[in-house]
Amino acid sequence: MKIDYAIPALILIVYLLTNLVVPAAFQGETIFIVDAVLWTTVIVATILVSRLTQTKIFQTNKTLVEIAAILAVFQIFLAVFLSFFMGFGKNANVWNPTTLAIYFPFLLIPLIAAELSRTHLTKTVSKRNPTLTLLLISIFYTLTIPTINNYQSLTTPLSITEFLIRTFIPTLAVSLLATYFAYLGGFAVNLTYMALPAFFTWFSPILPNIQWQTQSILTVVSASIGFVLLDNAIKPSQIKQIHRTLRKQKSQLPYWTAIALFALIAIWSTTGLLGFTPTIVASGSMQPALNPGDISLIVKVQPSTIQIGDIIQYYAEDEPIIHRVTNIQKSGNKLYFTTQGDANNAPDLPVSEDQVMGKAMLTIPQLGWVSIVIKNIASGTYTFFTSTLPEAFMKTGSFILTNGVFITSALSLTAYSYLLLTYRDYKKEEKI
Repeated sequence: MKIDYAIPALILIVYLLTNLVVPAAFQGETIFIVDAVLWTTVIVATILVSRLTQTKIFQTNKTLVEIAAILAVFQIFLAVFLSFFMGFGKNANVWNPTTLAIYFPFLLIPLIAAELSRTHLTKTVSKRNPTLTLLLISIFYTLTIPTINNYQSLTTPLSITEFLIRTFIPTLAVSLLATYFAYLGGFAVNLTYMALPAFFTWFSPILPNIQWQTQSILTVVSASIGFVLLDNAIKPSQIKQIHRTLRKQKSQLPYWTAIALFALIAIWSTTGLLGFTPTIVASGSMQPALNPGDISLIVKVQPSTIQIGDIIQYYAEDEPIIHRVTNIQKSGNKLYFTTQGDANNAPDLPVSEDQVMGKAMLTIPQLGWVSIVIKNIASGTYTFFTSTLPEAFMKTGSFILTNGVFITSALSLTAYSYLLLTYRDYKKEEKI
């Protein structure tokens, strides 16, 4: 087992400096700049040491880069898919020229430093028995991702358990796969796998807003699937075959790109970031103007522009409703709208302009049924695995515990009967 200890020592020093010394010695935006400079020294040192030792960290395999990108996108897709049932949240990062110049290097340079040095370390590993060394490298990078404050808060068994489940285990799963990518393909491969989810987190206007327990399971499962698939599929004799298969599929790239862009627009539009919000009509209260399954595009407008006869969407008891405006009143500085469904016999209670989400500007007939069916299937599957199946196991276990004596007696009687019948048949054959 062979490993270069100079680079890990430098990373550890920079880690301690950026976590302990820099926050105490500097303030404000200067902290981001100094951190970026310190991590730049890791990049420069790694390149110099790699050249001195003739370690080929930039030599890569394009097929593995493509596979790394596929697995990274798959991981993002799973999180986005679950968010359709758990919700999305707006990104806290607000990018402008100033933040790009100061904050973005603070994010990007440590990522490059970590993956470049990871590649250098994996390339110094002996080819005979690399498993233990690759594991140690993965653990090292896992431990240097959380801040010192994360470790200082581990004061109780509960906090330690939450840290292991929430941070350490998911980070280790991703680190193992990134280290394996670096070992097989070089810097470009593991950087691709690590950078795509990072860029999605940094720049996407909305992000998956799912519980950390679910996020931890999702991360471990997706990384484990990627590791197993990579380990079983990527053999020296098979890389060329996989590359030929990917090359044949490149002609479909424009179609998949269009699908991805359409999906991205669909996701962003659900939060109103594009200026409109598509809403699926679920009831028949607005028939014949709006039918169940129709998609109505709701555009946010000034309340003063809404007129009698317009169809608006508003919140009522935490539930969005789409009805037609039948009357408008002004009380103080606020407008109040009375609405009624075209198929309803009575008007709704008046709602203030603060409750209005927007005005229906366009209707797409029946397209919403696709989303309704998919959501029902996915929601049913999620409910089955998170509620129905665990409940069935609990009931089975409770039944076994409650009726343990009965079940044990029944099994014993069955076994005893079988032995008697077997013995009787044996005696009959012996007489014959």
